[in-house]
Amino acid sequence: MRHFSTATRVSIGLTFATISLLSVAHVLGLVPDSAGVALKARGELCETIAIQFAGAVQHGNPASLKITADALVNRNPDLLSAAVRKADGEFFFRTDNHSQMWGDITSDESTTTHVQLPIFKDNQRWANVELHFRPLVEDGLLGMLSSPIVCLTAFIAIAGLLVFQTYLRSVLCHLDPADVIPERVQATLDTLAEGVLILDNKERIVLANEAFSRATGQPAAELLGRKASQIPWERSESNDSPGEFPWLEVAQEGTIQKGITLRLQNGAGGLRTFAVNAAPIDGSDGRHRGSIATFDDVTGVEKKNVQLAEMLERLEESREKVRQKNEELTRLATRDPLTGCLNRRALFERFEIEWESAKRHGHSLGCIIADIDHFKWVNDNHGHSAGDLVLKEVAEVFKTTARKTDIVCRYGGEEFVLLLPHANIDQTEQAAEKLRREVQSSSNTEVPVTISLGVATIDLCAETPEALIDLADKALYAAKRTGRNKAVRADQMPAAEVDEENSSRIKPRTDLEGNHISFQAVNSLVTALRYRDPETATHCRRVADLCVDMAMNLMSFNDSFVLEVSALLHDIGKIGVPDSILLKPGPLTDQEWKVMGAHDRMGIEIIDAAFGSAELTNIVRNHHAFFGGNARDPGLPTGLDIPLRARILSTADAFDAMVSDRVYQKGREQEAAFAELRRCSGTQFDPVLVELLIQTVTTRSNDQSDQILSASGDIALRIGLEIERLIVALDANDFSALAAMTSRLAEVATKLELPRIAELATDLNQSISSEFDLEKMLGSTTELIDLCRSLQGEALCTLRESCVT
Repeated sequence: MRHFSTATRVSIGLTFATISLLSVAHVLGLVPDSAGVALKARGELCETIAIQFAGAVQHGNPASLKITADALVNRNPDLLSAAVRKADGEFFFRTDNHSQMWGDITSDESTTTHVQLPIFKDNQRWANVELHFRPLVEDGLLGMLSSPIVCLTAFIAIAGLLVFQTYLRSVLCHLDPADVIPERVQATLDTLAEGVLILDNKERIVLANEAFSRATGQPAAELLGRKASQIPWERSESNDSPGEFPWLEVAQEGTIQKGITLRLQNGAGGLRTFAVNAAPIDGSDGRHRGSIATFDDVTGVEKKNVQLAEMLERLEESREKVRQKNEELTRLATRDPLTGCLNRRALFERFEIEWESAKRHGHSLGCIIADIDHFKWVNDNHGHSAGDLVLKEVAEVFKTTARKTDIVCRYGGEEFVLLLPHANIDQTEQAAEKLRREVQSSSNTEVPVTISLGVATIDLCAETPEALIDLADKALYAAKRTGRNKAVRADQMPAAEVDEENSSRIKPRTDLEGNHISFQAVNSLVTALRYRDPETATHCRRVADLCVDMAMNLMSFNDSFVLEVSALLHDIGKIGVPDSILLKPGPLTDQEWKVMGAHDRMGIEIIDAAFGSAELTNIVRNHHAFFGGNARDPGLPTGLDIPLRARILSTADAFDAMVSDRVYQKGREQEAAFAELRRCSGTQFDPVLVELLIQTVTTRSNDQSDQILSASGDIALRIGLEIERLIVALDANDFSALAAMTSRLAEVATKLELPRIAELATDLNQSISSEFDLEKMLGSTTELIDLCRSLQGEALCTLRESCVT
């Protein structure tokens, strides 16, 4: 059923009321009777015509009467015909069509159309004047419709309806729409914190509460009657498409609209942002009557969201910069901080690349090992500072004398290694001699410096990179045994020097299965461990360095290499330990210790699967064996049956664990650690190796110049890796891991004497654990990153300078 608007219904009612009043007035005779007026006029006309015709009849001039009658008929549209009929029925005169118009009227009575007026002569009725008029009202429906009262009624009905409706629509727009809303409803809506608009079905504002008025800066009285879309809204860029305003969508689709963002400049000149929801208002008949829209002022929230987005973007950028600096620190970590040459582990990695290239393309590869003659005497008699100057001087000669394609490495202590791609044995020997002469002639110190060199190439039946270094090492030993300050080729060693019994180093042993241990694979595992647990990776590196120093003059380069790899990977099983245990700030439970203890078995499985080296696996498996035996591990060997390298690893691992701060204990002083090792000597540790470790550590403690440089890079890299992982966890919303990381970062920073980083990490941990203030968390993280980058920058600057000088 069609529903009419209020204005239309009121207009119809007013029109019917007007018609009713007109009808009553007509009944009461207050409306002029057009038919009566017409009859009266006809009567007066008939009397006038009768008088004129009577005078003319007296003169007996019918022709003039006819002329007069024709004139009257022509001038009066209601008069159709006229005649004078004698008493005997003969016409004295008549108009042309009178007989037809008059018809068969025999009665002397007049009607509204047939009027008869008598003419007397000599007091007798001599004739009748006959006048035929047009009917006052046509016969039938047409006559009824042409009635003046009917026409007036129809006019008032049509015109009144249009006039009333137009007037009402105009007037209703200027009426106060709020009057239709009860005061209690308005008061309730005014208590709401969010803006509210009630709109009619033409989106005109019927009510605006105080919150909307305040937020928009426009008085509620000025808003009433306006279309909501006429308010100068600005659409948010976050909306997927412009579309219609939500209240218009409600009117068109009849569905609730939620979360539409609109902006508006308020009276104070500020841009306000609203989250708009709209719902339809339907009548009891189901007809749409309007809509209600709520405006939640989210300006502050949006500003915070924008700020958080900017902070997250800056975090992402900072994360990338931290990552880049971590990579550069890692790269510089491949350099010896004192001399700027590649360090031992970088040599292993580069050596593998050059070895594979030589094997693949069939070219030669030379190797020179050099040792500074009487270097211990220099340190003992002139001090370690003089020894450092000698090392730098020799390194500079190597770097300036070597070709661009050659690789210069400080292998450890006073030993240097030079790799010469595409160099055969003769070319390698010539390079060694040139190095020897340059070192001897370019000494700028008060101490004369000479070097001994061993020369070998891949052509001398070396099966692995380590075997090639062993050949060069044997040649070096021959050079030192035969007078020093010379270069000896591995294929021209004196027969006595070839005899392994005369060598101070143990005969090189190949891997039990002949497998080559790829240092690139080792480095990949160490990198994974460093990312997973930087503290454990740093511990493994310190243990490896100590093992190599202890193994000096005890074994071949090949055996020392396997020992170093075993030390680097002895805790690789911690990769599989859950963060909740690995990063736990407090003491571990018995069950957690069982999980932690399983990392040894897991590490052995990883090493065996990755390298398939029984020798390497055997060292890691037995490094927990007690020298005097242990009832908890009856299957492990004891005493000297424990492999030498496993005993060295066990002693070095225990010492570093003692002097390092851990989550569950504070590190001991060096002397206290020595005392503990001696206390356990003979039961847990090899007594000879305990004393060797103490001697090695003491010697290293007296020469800390390169250790300090390396430590600054280690600290920056360690903090950088912690921060990089922290950002990844924050970006992934992994707040449980984030809490553990921040707790550990605070402990690490405290241990490294970085109080501001420790303070920020503690604040960040508290924000995660209790307040959960994302803005504060991001702020603390941003400041942590800035401090980390500053620390990295200082370390990089120092390391770069050391590498240049």
